[in-house]
Amino acid sequence: MATTRRIDREVVGVVILLAVVLASSDLIAGGVFDVVGRSASPLWRAGVLVADVVVLAGVASLKRQIGRIEGGPSRLWGWWWTGFAIACGVDGLYIVVGDAAAAVDAVSAAALVAAVAVLMMSSVNADPRTLFSSRARAAMPTDWQRVSATVPLIVGSCAACLGAAVWTNYFEPNAVRVAAPEILREIAQLPLYEQHTALAQLCSEGVNPAYFQHIAEALPVLLLTLGVEFNFFGTFLRDPVQRVSTLVTVSVMCLALVLALSTLPFDGSGCDDVLTGWHEYVAFTVTLQAVFMALTTMVWLMLAKMSSSEPATGDAVTQ
Repeated sequence: MATTRRIDREVVGVVILLAVVLASSDLIAGGVFDVVGRSASPLWRAGVLVADVVVLAGVASLKRQIGRIEGGPSRLWGWWWTGFAIACGVDGLYIVVGDAAAAVDAVSAAALVAAVAVLMMSSVNADPRTLFSSRARAAMPTDWQRVSATVPLIVGSCAACLGAAVWTNYFEPNAVRVAAPEILREIAQLPLYEQHTALAQLCSEGVNPAYFQHIAEALPVLLLTLGVEFNFFGTFLRDPVQRVSTLVTVSVMCLALVLALSTLPFDGSGCDDVLTGWHEYVAFTVTLQAVFMALTTMVWLMLAKMSSSEPATGDAVTQ
């Protein structure tokens, strides 16, 4: 049991460093430079690269520990270094080109997600080939079990990265998000249908408050569906990677619900009650991540149940 718990801790470290820290390194570095008043400094992109290298060094250390604990040979380092090169290449691209177009942001986000996927699978000793090869799945069932557990985390990270690119390119960070009292009083004098139009125009440069309202309604339903209808917590806790994936999925969903609720206007009118543009940015990306993680988990569980219920070859029923 001690060995199992220790493996769980190492896997928790890998998942947090990759799915949270590495996937959000731009956000973290940008926030730090904003706090110290150096947001316009060209050094912040280099800071992202340095931070990512430090994070990946920590992941490499955890990968070695997982290999030693499980007692097998050191493996999948080729895959790991491929992911390392992609992640650092994305950071280097931004250092060279600076603020890029939306298409470049989208491609870079997809490349970063691919890097996170390869790094996460290889770091927990799960061969990425099992995701595409039935022969590899049959030969390495433990690897496949671990790879399948990381898929919802990877899809959630993809949604968060793409959401960050959308927010950066299509929303205005300095938009009015808390309407002034005098403006709200003027809007309140309008007919009801004109009030909705005026509020929509007032908040048009930021995330629509209705988005967070719908997220706050949907996430509890998704949590209940996973826990009750799919018996998620009873069928997905066999391997250390599965246990950690479950922990992270539920934690991100709960955090997303708190963030969505924190943006809703207390009086039921006006724009989002966000503290700053960063508040809206974090809430938007984390809620996207949570929803896609939950939906992917449900689809993945359905596929797993369908494959496990299929009769073996040659077991055809004869009349």
